[in-house]
Amino acid sequence: MNNPQILNDRDKRKQSIIDNTPAIFEIKDNPAAVSKAPFYEWREQSEVSKWCGLILSIAAKHKVDPALVMSIMYMETTHGWYDSINPFRKTIRPMNIHYDYWRGLGVTKEKLGCPYYNIEYGVILISRIRDRIKNPNVAKIATIYNFIGAEKISEYGARVQSIYTKKPWVKKRCAA
Repeated sequence: MNNPQILNDRDKRKQSIIDNTPAIFEIKDNPAAVSKAPFYEWREQSEVSKWCGLILSIAAKHKVDPALVMSIMYMETTHGWYDSINPFRKTIRPMNIHYDYWRGLGVTKEKLGCPYYNIEYGVILISRIRDRIKNPNVAKIATIYNFIGAEKISEYGARVQSIYTKKPWVKKRCAA
C-alpha cells in the first residue's frame, strides 16, 4: 500500500473494505477487555466442525489463517444462535454477516443462505480487515469484524483471542 489513508470513521472503513482500497485502521490494545465466556455461550451450537472442510479451502484461497476463521465462527455460532428464533434477523450464521450492511460487497440474503458464500464473505471481510491493520493480531481483527468502527480491542475481540488459543471445537481424547 502506497501512502494509505488512516481511517477511523466507521463509514469510511466500510467503504474501504467494499472498494478494497488501501487504508490503515488504527486499533489500540485494551488490557481491560474481558475474555471470559459469558453465560449465554452455548458450546453445542458451534458449527465449526460442520463446516471445517469449507473453512480450510476458503481460508487457503484467500490466504487467511483457518484457525482465525474457526474462532470467529465459533464465537458467532455459540453467541449468535438466537438469530434462529428471531424472524426479523438481518444476520445469517455461520459467520453472522449482516446482509443489508454489506450489500455493497455483493452480499445478499440469498447468498448468505448458502454456507459456502456465507463463509467466503466472512473470510473476505477478515482478510480485508487484516490487511488494513498495522501489526494485526486475532483480537484486533475480530474486534473490527464485530464492529467496523472500533478503535480499541473489545471484549468480543478478547473472547475470540481466547477461543483461538483454546480451540474448543477440537475434540480432546483421554489417554488410555
